[in-house]
Order: sequence, then C-alpha cells, then structure tokens
Amino acid sequence: MFDPEEGLYVFEIVLGYKANGKTEYTLSCLVQGDDPDEAEEKALAYLDNLELEQDFWIEEMSEPYDIEDYKQILEDNDQEALPILTELTEEEFEDFLKQ
Repeated sequence: MFDPEEGLYVFEIVLGYKANGKTEYTLSCLVQGDDPDEAEEKALAYLDNLELEQDFWIEEMSEPYDIEDYKQILEDNDQEALPILTELTEEEFEDFLKQ
C-alpha cells in the first residue's frame, strides 16, 4: 500500500478549488513524503502534471504520520486507506472530485 521509497511519512491533505463562484473542498487524500515540504511539492507537481495547478490549492495538510503507525491506525479502526493523490489517474481524480 505505501512505498517507503516514496517518503517516510504519510500526510492527509484536503484540496481547495473554485466551482460556480464559490470555494469547494475535496475529501481527504494522502501524499507521502519525507517532510511536509516534500509532500506539498509532490501534491503540487501532481496538479501541475494535470494542468490544474491554477485551479487547485492545498487547503489543509495534517501532521506527518509514520507509515507503520498509519497502517496500525487503519487496522485498529478496520478502515481502508484514503486514496493516494499522486497515484490517481486523471480519470480517478475526476471521480474523486465527484465524491
């Protein structure tokens, strides 16, 4: 599920965007990084690759979760992991926005 080479930590982020003249927010998703700056850079690079960097911004970012601790939280609460933003295809990202 998580690749330690992608980053030592997991961050939950919420993206903001404008729709019909008002600010909207996505559901939470995940980004891996070795620190908050790297996670932010990865999220913004992802949006840039989709040519959406002008339309979306990071509204909120959690404190870092150690990968193993995050896995344990999921297991303890019998939850599935949130989607990893940087692994979503363009179509999956569009579906994510509709949720």
